[in-house]
Amino acid sequence: MSELRNSALANPPMYIDDRSPDGHILVCTGGGTEHSFARRRLGLSVECPICGQIALSVDLIGEFYRRSLPVWTRQEDAREPASH
Repeated sequence: MSELRNSALANPPMYIDDRSPDGHILVCTGGGTEHSFARRRLGLSVECPICGQIALSVDLIGEFYRRSLPVWTRQEDAREPASH
């Protein structure tokens, strides 16, 4: 994986912070500031209403669930080779 991709995964410009009955709470770090907003539904992509940053919903959801896994599960998954 390239260093640029590793950096983007370590510090995503936008991420889902939490889910609520009213939708998703997202945090965006675009434009040099950190701000949050809510979306009732996620389409194919999400655009920040404050700075215009765009993220793919599939990436946001995948990262949200990866962060919610217990640490020991993520470490075991990292050690297992991918099966094809």
